[in-house]
Amino acid sequence: MKQRIVTGVIAAVIFIAFLVIGHLPFELFTCVMAIIAYYELIAMAKIKQNSIQAILGALAVILVVLNAEVQKVFSYDLVTLFIALALILLIVTVFSRNTFSYDKASFVLFSALYIGFSFMLLSQVRVEQSLLLLLFILVVIWSTDSGAYFIGRQWGKHKLAPHISPNKTIEGMIGGIISALIISGIFQLVANFDDPYTPFKLIVMTLLIAIFGPIGDLAESALKRHYDVKDSGKLLPGHGGVLDRVDSWIFVLPVLYLFQLI
Repeated sequence: MKQRIVTGVIAAVIFIAFLVIGHLPFELFTCVMAIIAYYELIAMAKIKQNSIQAILGALAVILVVLNAEVQKVFSYDLVTLFIALALILLIVTVFSRNTFSYDKASFVLFSALYIGFSFMLLSQVRVEQSLLLLLFILVVIWSTDSGAYFIGRQWGKHKLAPHISPNKTIEGMIGGIISALIISGIFQLVANFDDPYTPFKLIVMTLLIAIFGPIGDLAESALKRHYDVKDSGKLLPGHGGVLDRVDSWIFVLPVLYLFQLI
């Protein structure tokens, strides 16, 4: 427990420092996090990190996360980028002598798209929108997790997804939603949001975060269970890997994007 607390505090201090600084330092820090999360993900599928296919996926992640900066040097379209990556990965399957299958090619493509796009949104919200908005999103995610944990431990009886995560309960998820709404309300009272982030829109965002955040966590749990992996990595002692810490964020941010809220 002591190791978990120490690691959590150090990681939080580093993250908050870059979050406050913003601009290019935060973009680069986000890119480093994305690369680590990407390699943790493909390692689950036992794809060699130094293979050409893994490196191509990592390059795609960098080009997506640092899209705003790279576009200043040369222009490219993200859809075209992933079409090119898909075709190149298929070419690799042809010449790999059956060591790199279609399944693994699909996994690399999915990993690069999911990780790259999610972390790009994390960076863009901070750099192109506001620190306040990103703090709101993160605080609501953390309050959802905390509420679900404490309510679930105290009153949880009905399992939410026992085949994936036996500790999560329906009562815990409801507690997480209530906790998120309370913290969201307090946050709005002390913060000054500009248009178009009206109280109604922020409540909608809160509900989406509180519902889809736990689903993102369960999605990663399902992936780890499929590949028989306990933690995504060992970078954060007591916590696992980067992916274990950001599984809710990287699911919530695309959801908010799809609803045109970020």
